[in-house]
Parts: sequence; structure tokens; C-alpha cells
Amino acid sequence: MFWVTLRWVFAVLVALLGGAIGMQAAPVGLRFKGLAPVSPSLPGLTRLSAPGLGIDFTNRLSEERAVTNRNLVSGSGVALADVDGDGRLDVFLCGLDSQNALYRNLGGWRFTNVTVRALPGVSWLNPSSGSNDSTGAAFADVDGDGDPDLLVNQLGGGTRLWLNDGQGRFEEATDAAGLRSRTGATSMALADVDGDGDLDLYVSNFRPTTVLDQPNTRYQLRQTEAGTVVVAVNGRPVTALDLTNRFEIRAGGEVVEMGEEDVLFLNNGRGRFVPVSWIGGGFLDVSGKALSAPPRDWGLAVRFQDMNGDGRPDLYVCNDLHTPDRIWMNETGPDHALRFRELASWALRSNPTFSMGVDFGDLDRDGQVDFFAVDMFSRNRAWRHTQTAGMAPLLRLPGRSADRAQVQRNVLQLNRGGGTWADAAWQSGVEASEWSWGPLILDVDLDGYEDLLVPNGQWRDFQDGDGARRIAEAQRRGALKTPADIATMVRSFPRLATPNVAFRNRGDATFEDVSLAWGFTTDSISQGAAIGDLDGDGDLDVVMNDLMDAPAVYRNNASAPRILIRLKGKPPNTRGIGASVTLRDGGLPDQTKEIIAGGRYVSGDEPARSFATVLPPP
Repeated sequence: MFWVTLRWVFAVLVALLGGAIGMQAAPVGLRFKGLAPVSPSLPGLTRLSAPGLGIDFTNRLSEERAVTNRNLVSGSGVALADVDGDGRLDVFLCGLDSQNALYRNLGGWRFTNVTVRALPGVSWLNPSSGSNDSTGAAFADVDGDGDPDLLVNQLGGGTRLWLNDGQGRFEEATDAAGLRSRTGATSMALADVDGDGDLDLYVSNFRPTTVLDQPNTRYQLRQTEAGTVVVAVNGRPVTALDLTNRFEIRAGGEVVEMGEEDVLFLNNGRGRFVPVSWIGGGFLDVSGKALSAPPRDWGLAVRFQDMNGDGRPDLYVCNDLHTPDRIWMNETGPDHALRFRELASWALRSNPTFSMGVDFGDLDRDGQVDFFAVDMFSRNRAWRHTQTAGMAPLLRLPGRSADRAQVQRNVLQLNRGGGTWADAAWQSGVEASEWSWGPLILDVDLDGYEDLLVPNGQWRDFQDGDGARRIAEAQRRGALKTPADIATMVRSFPRLATPNVAFRNRGDATFEDVSLAWGFTTDSISQGAAIGDLDGDGDLDVVMNDLMDAPAVYRNNASAPRILIRLKGKPPNTRGIGASVTLRDGGLPDQTKEIIAGGRYVSGDEPARSFATVLPPP
């Protein structure tokens, strides 16, 4: 016998191998059905040929564009949803030079491209570049009519929205939704942040381009009463719209470029979004004072998650380069007046320097939310001595106990209770996983303990110290006069297609590398990743969008008993996004998981979660 506890939502359950189901407080409208028995097999993942499945997609990026705009090589994502209501999970893939594509699931691991039919007349053209440049995607019911709508981010095209008619046909509603912009949007997450019942939207922004890729960048400085400031870049005044508030001078005189402002949009319940001001009182610093200026970070990933168990979605933003991660705790009250307060530095003592993605779960099964955030730290000791470019971590100095350290490795933050976390990455054995992207916390072997899957790889090793030194010396000599000169230097960086990594949870929040045993070792550039039940067998499969390669589609081979839970909520939050689900089974530890929308690095899962169970008595 097992018990399922659901918070404030109604549910649709799909259970494996029958058995009795008991509910502590049975939700209205509960439905469940048995799944076909699964043949015994070793746990792990099998990579299937995407073209063999009918997914004839490659996320292409020309060498010329890659070397002249390195922002593009951070890749693109994937989103999963049953868009046409036939009970099978469909796949949407973003492209850079390639067109975005939607693949309908025909069952039996067969897919067909339905982009033209589902999105008739759609042009993915990015007005800023003339190419596609799509980065992130997510499905969510933003207008509350019961079907998944499609949101797509672009570098230079902001966030675009297509509304689903319920039959898997989409019509663009970007302008009507108030989302049109030309920001360098990367990832997105959706949740009901103000408690009014609908799904709000947070978009993390990077920049469409950076001055790093421009030849012979020169800054004109001026001394003022407030100190030294940048007044012009490459002869253009910083009062120009695209240069305003873009540069800062750090201690020692270093000029650093800042990212774009992220945007939190509140939904009016019908899919119309209004941006929240960073300085209007909705965002507070640690002391509870309204921010005086918006953060201008290099946003890569964002996630809504109830981190402290108070039922409200908190916000974690992964930022690249010198900008720190932002953790905002939701203090919105019953009046629906939005209030996010910055998490105190003493509550979380470190975060990755180059923060590439985060996932949450109860990794030690103590009933509290832990999380895992990844960086670019190599498992190869020799590489650690060569990958030195851009190394500028913010460490705590003597007497500066209030600082939060930025460390150049993965962090695994175990919840200590009382709203504080402790980094146990070294002790847990997960501090390094190469140039990593958004991790997946997933119970792959269905033993009741969640494991870690880490996509990784990069087009070139931009951390290579020798390559960075050659570029710096050429800049000092004034040798980088044209984009072609920069392209030549960028090509000198070695390529970095590295195997993905799988860590198995031993049951005590320590992990073992089982990449080879679980078939998760393909050398590729895997970036955006999402999970969902593609074959209807009750466990969660994995789809990854690989740069300049076919997508990586992994079938989950688990044969242990499981239950897959999908939620059906009252409109407008019809998929129960933000709901916490706890499964209690006498032979396993309590398992708690949250239903999310978006929240992956440039990607979005199916809104479902799979739980391990034990076989019922005969």
C-alpha cells in the first residue's frame, strides 16, 4: 500500500503493475490505470537514433557565425508536451541556423514532422540577425484553456508566444501578449508567483552580442567626482540605447561588460503579460529595502521552486561570467502584492562562478529541498591546469564573512533546515563534470533515490589559457582589426566535445559515476535537455538538443515498479504547475517532487513526475 499526498491540485495518476492506491485526502476527479508490465532489464539509458525515429533535425550553426558571435555557441533547447491531446508526448526543438521543428509522437518510438501543419505560415526570422537564433522553449497553458501553449526565446528576438487551439495548431500571439522585444533571451520558467491562480513568466536574458567579439575594442574613460566612468566604446557614446548601463569599472581599473536585465512578467489570467519593475518594490534586498537599480546579469537559466516549503514559488537565477547567481525568496502575501526578498548570504555560502543550470530535489530523502548547480570544472586533472581563461572567482576574504563565494566547480547544496543550505559537492563526489549545462535530477533506476544526469560539451574550449593569452596579446598589439582576425584566433581554441555524465545516488547523498554502465557517455555537445514519458511506460525518458548534431534521445530502461503522476488543476493553472507531490510507500523513503514549467536550461519538461514503488503483495 502506498499513499500519495497532493497539495492544492486535482490529479490524474498513471500507476504501473496495478495495486491498491490509498489517498490521505482523495482529490476530486482522481483517475488511474495500470501500465503494461515491463520486461526485466538493467537500469540505464539507451540512446536511440533520432533520424531512425523520424526526428530529422540538426541544430546547425555556421563556422562563420560561431566565431564572430560566441553567444550563439551556448546552443538551444527542447520542450515536451502532448500538444494535440492524443495522449502521446510530442517534441519541439529550437535551432540557430536551422528552423525550429515540432515532431508529433505516433507511438512506438515513431515521430513525424508537423511543423508546417501545426504552425502554418510561421517565420522564425530573428529581426536582429536575419537568422533563427532560437535558444529556449517551453510549453505551458498561459491562457488557462486547458492546452499547452508554446513559448520560444531568441537571441535578439526576445520571447515569442503561440497559442494552441486544442488540436495542436498554433497562432502567434506575441504582440497581443505584450512580449515583443529584441532582448538576448535564453531560458524561461513559469509559475503562479503572486497566488492569483495563473502562470506568470520569468525570462533570463544574456545579450544578442558582446563587445568581446568585436575587433580592437577600445574604451574611452573619464574621471568624475563619482570616480572613473566609461564614456565611449569604439568611438560610440555610452548614451546610445544599446550601450546605456552596459559597462562598469571594477577595482584595479578593469572594464567589465554587463548583461541585460531579466524580466518577470505577471499574467492577467488570459495570457496577457505585464513586466514587473525591478525597483518598484516587488524585489527587495536582504534588509527588506526596495532595489535601487535592476541587476544586469548574464542570465543563462532560471527556475521557480518552493525552496523552503512555504507553498510559494521561490526563484533561482543562474548567471554566467562575473555576475553572481540570484536567489529570491517569495514573500508574497494573501493580498497578491508581489514581494521577492534576496536570500541572505549566510543562508547560502557559495554558488558556481559560471553557473550553467540548476535542478532541485530531495537528494538525501530528509523531506527538504536540495539543489545541484553546475559549472565548467573538468574531471581531468591535467585539463584543470590548462583551462584557466576567465578565472575570476569571488572568494571570501578575511573579515568579509558576509560575502557569498563564487566557486569554479559544481555545487550540491544540501538543505540543513531553517532556510539554509550547505555545499557538499566534494564530499558527494559531484564537484566536476566538464563544461556542463542544465543538470537533470531524475531517479533513473527507480530505487527511490534521485540521480544526476549532466549534459556537457562546448564547440571550442574557450577556457584554454593558451588560446586566451594569444587573443589578449593580439589585442594589445592592435592586431585584431577585422572580424576575420578574431575568427582566426577563435579557431585556435581546441574543440571540446566531451562525454555526458551520470551520477547514481547511493542513498546517502553520495554519488558514483555510472556513465558507462548507464549508456550515457556519447561524445557530443549536449546543451538543452528535458525529461518526459515518450513511450508511455511510466518512467521518464530524456531528450537533448545537441549542437551541430542530431538530438540525443535516450530511452529509460528501468524495469522497477513505478507510478507516473500527471496533474489536472482548476483553470487557469490546468496542469498544477508548482504543485508538490509526495509519495509514501512502506518499502521506500518518502519521495517529494514538484511539477514545473520551463525551468531547465533553455528547455521544458513534460509536466509529470515518476516515482519508485514496491510491488504489491500477490
